[in-house]
Formats: sequence, C-alpha cells, structure tokens
Amino acid sequence: MKTLREIVDNTVKKILILSANPTNTEKLRLDEEVREIQAGLERAKIREQFEIITKWAVRPDDLRRALLDYEPEIVHFSGHGGGNKGLALENNAGQLQPVSTESLTRLFKLFQNKIECIVLNACYSEVQAEAIHQQINYVVGMNRAIGDRAAIKFAVGFYDALGAGRSYEDAYEFGCLAIDLESIPESATPVLKRRHHLPQAEPKPQTKRIFISYKRHAEPDEAVALQVFQALSPQHQVFIDQTMSVGTHWAERIEAEISQADFLIIFLSSHSVHSEMVEAEIKMAHNLAQMQDGKPVILPVRLAYRQPFQYPLSAYLNHINWAFWQDAADTPRLIDELKQAVSGGTLTISEEKSKTDLLQISEPSTLPQPFASAQPDCLEMPSGTMDCQSDFYVERASDALALQTIERRGVTITIKGPRQMGKSSLLIRTIETAVNAGKQVALLDFQLFDKAALTNADLFFRQFCIWLTDELDMTDKVEQYWDMPLGNSQRCTRYVGRYLLKEFGNPLVLAMDEVERVFDTDFRSDFFGMLRSWHNSRATNLVWKQLDLALVTSTEPYQLIDNLNQSPFNVGQVIDLEDFTALQVADLNRRHGSPLNPSEERQLMALLNGHPYLVRLALYEIASQRLSSAEVFAHATADKGPFSNHLRNHLFRLHNKPELVQGMLQVIRQQTCEDEGVFFRLRGAGLVRRQGRIVLPRCQLYADYFRENLRG
Repeated sequence: MKTLREIVDNTVKKILILSANPTNTEKLRLDEEVREIQAGLERAKIREQFEIITKWAVRPDDLRRALLDYEPEIVHFSGHGGGNKGLALENNAGQLQPVSTESLTRLFKLFQNKIECIVLNACYSEVQAEAIHQQINYVVGMNRAIGDRAAIKFAVGFYDALGAGRSYEDAYEFGCLAIDLESIPESATPVLKRRHHLPQAEPKPQTKRIFISYKRHAEPDEAVALQVFQALSPQHQVFIDQTMSVGTHWAERIEAEISQADFLIIFLSSHSVHSEMVEAEIKMAHNLAQMQDGKPVILPVRLAYRQPFQYPLSAYLNHINWAFWQDAADTPRLIDELKQAVSGGTLTISEEKSKTDLLQISEPSTLPQPFASAQPDCLEMPSGTMDCQSDFYVERASDALALQTIERRGVTITIKGPRQMGKSSLLIRTIETAVNAGKQVALLDFQLFDKAALTNADLFFRQFCIWLTDELDMTDKVEQYWDMPLGNSQRCTRYVGRYLLKEFGNPLVLAMDEVERVFDTDFRSDFFGMLRSWHNSRATNLVWKQLDLALVTSTEPYQLIDNLNQSPFNVGQVIDLEDFTALQVADLNRRHGSPLNPSEERQLMALLNGHPYLVRLALYEIASQRLSSAEVFAHATADKGPFSNHLRNHLFRLHNKPELVQGMLQVIRQQTCEDEGVFFRLRGAGLVRRQGRIVLPRCQLYADYFRENLRG
C-alpha cells in the first residue's frame, strides 16, 4: 500500500526549472527569476498542488537526466536562446553548448504523455516553441529578444495564475499582463503555441475545496484519510496536513484552508475523539459556518467508533448526519458516500438511526471497578473533563473546599486556573455533590455561545435566558419580559428572579463554564455586574437565596473588570487551582501501575512541572506500552512525539495573536513580560507562570517547543 507521502506526490504537479548562463554569454538575473517564481507559489492558494525542482548550470546530460528522474508536468527554461541555433546550455567547462531545435523536439516527444506545458523564457525561443508544440500541449516561447525585467515579470504572472488554479491559457495571459502593468513595452514578446487537435476533455463537475481532518500517526485514521484524499483529489482541491513543517506559518495555513473550505471531512476514531487539534478544527469550522452561509459543511466519519460523542464534540456533531466505517472493506462505499455528499447529498446515518442501529450504549456497571494498576486494560485515555468516578482523578486541597461550600445554600464559587488544570473536572464533581444535596443544576458552557451573540448584547442576554429556561425544562417567556423598556441586565434579572426562580421553587445551582469568553465583549461589565447583584440580593430577597452560582474561568478577571464592586469573582469562595506537586505525580504514577521509577518521576516533573493533563498523558502512553519512558523523554517536542497534538493545538491558538507570540518569546528569552495584560492572557492559556518577579514558561516542554517553533 502506498504511503501518504507517495499519494500526495502523485497529486502534485512538478515544475522543473532549468537555468543556464554560460560564462561566455551575457549575465542574466536567473536567480532572481527563480526566487520570484518560488515566492509566488509559496503564497498561492493551491500551493500544495505544486512542487518546484531547480537545476542550475544545466548541461545536455543534466536536461535528459532531470526529465527521467523527476517526470515533471511543467518544464521552465531560463537562459539564452539563439533562434535557429537552438537553446544555450553549458558544457563541462561552463561555456556555451548549443542544443538544436530538432534534438529538443525529439527529447520532449519521449515525454509527451507526461509534460503538459513548457515555458522557454529565453530570447528568440519561438522557433523551438513552434517545433515542440507538435508534441506538447502548451509551449511558450519568445518571438524576439526579451529583457531581464520583462522575463521575470512574465514568469511571476504566469505562475501566480497557475497557483490560483487558472488554466495554462489564462496563465499565459496573466504573464503578458504582468509585463504590461509595469509599463514594459515587451508584453507582445511571449507567444503561446497550443497543440493542434487537443483531445476534448469531458466537462468536469464543479470543483470543491475540501479539508481533511484526522489524527496524525494513528491507525486506521491515517490509512483511511489517505485513501479518501487520493479518491477526491482528481476532481476537487483537497487539503490534508501531512507535508508541512510545524511552525507559526503552519498554523496560519491551517486556518486559511479551513476558512476557504466548502467541506470539512472529519475522521473520528477512539484516537481522534481525544485529539485537541481535531476538536479545534471542528470548533473553527462550526463557528465559520455560522458566518459563511453554512460553509464549511462538516462531514463526520466514525472509524469503527460506536460510542456516543462526549462533550464538547457532542454539541458540535450530534445534530449532523454521519458515515460509518468498520474496516477496510467499507472504504469503497465510504468514498462513494463522501463523493455524493460533496455533490449535494447527505451522509446516511442520523442521530435517531444511530441510537437504534449502530451505537451500542450499555448502562454503566454498578459494580466497583478494579484499580487500574491491578488491571492495565482499564487505563483511561486523558481527555477533557474527567468522570467523577475516575480512578485517575487526583484530589487537591481545594477540592474539599469547593465540595463543602456547595452543600450550603446561597453560595458563590469561582474556580480559577490556567487551561487544562482540571477546572471543569472539579466543576463536575461540585455539581455531583450539589445534586446529592438535593439541588437542581443548570450547566451552561459559554464555549457554545456563537460569535454573533458575543458581539450583540441584546442577543446574548436573550440567549442566556432562553438557554437557562431550556435547561430547567420550563416554558419560554423571554419575549414577554423583553417587551419592557429596561436594560438587558434588568430584563434578565426580572426574568430569572420573578419567573424562573419563583416558579421553579427549588434550590438551583447555575454552573457556568468558560465564562472568560465574555471578557472580550463590550457588555462584560453589565453581565458580571448582574451576577454580582444576584449574589448581593441574597441578603435581602429570599428568592435569590435559593440560587447558587458556580463560575469557571481560566483568565484572571481582575484585569478586565473596571469596578471590582461589580465583580462576582472576588466574593464567596474562590478556588485557585495549581499544578501537581511531586507527591501528586508520584501518586498518579502508582495509580498507573508504577511504570516510572523514582528517577524517571523526577525527570517527568522537571519536564512538565506537574502539568496535570500532560503528566496523565505521559503516564498513559508509558503504562499502555505505546511508548517507553526513554522514548517519551527523547521525543517530547518531536512532531511524532507523545505531546505533538497538544503542542500543535497551542501553536494553532497563538498564530493569529502577534502580541501573544511576542509576549511568549519575551518570556522564553528574557524571563519577563512587559505587558501585564498579555501576561494574564498567556497565563490563562496555560503557557506561563510567575515565580517571584520573573515570568517563566509553565514547563520546560513549552520552553523547548516554542523556542523552536514560534517566529516573531
């Protein structure tokens, strides 16, 4: 079976650039021409469909061997032409070696089934173009002498057009126009020779842009992804992240490709449902579709994965039809189904059908689970919020404080901490304790507010009330209260206090996750001031006494709310989560069956500084024997290493925020962050920490990775 690299190569057009400037001929600016061609294709929207191969100081043997070795679709010659004398190549001494028109024609005839176009960017090369185009479909030559500036501008215009997906005829016109726009009086010098009796191609169906999202270096994910890529590429512009080197520009490219895509094909397996990068790509496509008339359309494919999607994937995917693949025998059917979906059809399996036909959902066992160290196959893949009964949840001192607080009535709890600290997991445990205490819980995850709501205060407050009403399974009366000539926070307060709480009649916990999404809005003071007023109202109004507030944030709110007396984050019980201690890392190692010895525990602590998610990920990889401890440490920052998905996701989040990139580089290089606002945003993202007066990367892994991959 072909590798993905081989399949990508088969869909890429090779451009062979040949240049010759013999020492006994006039000096040409060939290096500038080649550099401009490369720069133009690097910024082209379909640049992944072209590969440039450059050969300098070409001799006749070099020409013949290059055609045999690379089998290019496009051949570009830069140098001197001699009309009837042929093209000027070089001999072994670097001096002029003419190659006749007849010899060139015979040579190119041997490649007529492979070469599509030849550009002879040399003076008086129309003679060669006239002869060669009898064998090759498109040949460009020059009907007279052409200056360096005109030759370079033609090449730039020609390849810019090809990089934009235009035809060879259009590319020729763009090349001539590029000369004309510079007011160079040579736009009539290039001539296009088109082969007579070109075979008439069948009308092509409309081309679509498709982005394939999958878990890299995982099977069957990569194998199925490459087969779908190969099947769809001849007809559509298909992007798959395989050949790009990781770095800030990689992240820009991913965002640009998803933004332009008509479809996002997402492969979901037991590996990819835990992938941070896959989740980020789905989330981005979901948000874009709300602003771009439904594009990209998400096409989920389950790869032998029958379990219900867990949150937050469930929020993005549960309402979307999907396809199912069980094994290699299903691949042809899957490809046909995806082709039909791209052509305007739908995938075959709906949520309702999945419940009855495919998803095998069993009731959780009431029997106690064996301890993980006693049964290695019970190892738990670390991903997102942890189950309340997980054997791998490490309790910290702050946990008990949160659970004790929620058992009381009329309380406000704020859970703070950087990203992937375990905030949402603690919130779920807090919710479970509240339910056991006889309280009703309404959980609102602010990740699910779309961008439209976060830019429109009236829409946001309405959606907040409608969502809360739905969580309580009560009749929606929002419009009735919104008719009043009051501000949004006043309407919302009256609706919650005079209708929801009064009619509901039972103790209620309003749990709000990811509330930092409101911090960048113009109405943040109104919203959080409203929550603070609800907290204060418990002292004078018994109906508010039955409402508890539990807020989760990864960003320091004190830097964003002007009036601290209007903030709900500095009242009640504030829980500030921190990274694991060495003792907690040792405890977690024991729960995984002690795959690390004491020396390796210390090495893991030095690398990750107790980062809860990454420590669990490392222990899972080692305990499940996917990697040895030596491999985890040796390949920590590698593209195929144990943390690559996590690190790439951070890079993806940073790439379009230059102030954060510069701030992170300043932390790495100078151990400081001059902009306090940037520091708190980086800290909220889980990337940096403050130690006394200096600011450091959160762990050594981040320092090593971002030093290598951030460009600023």
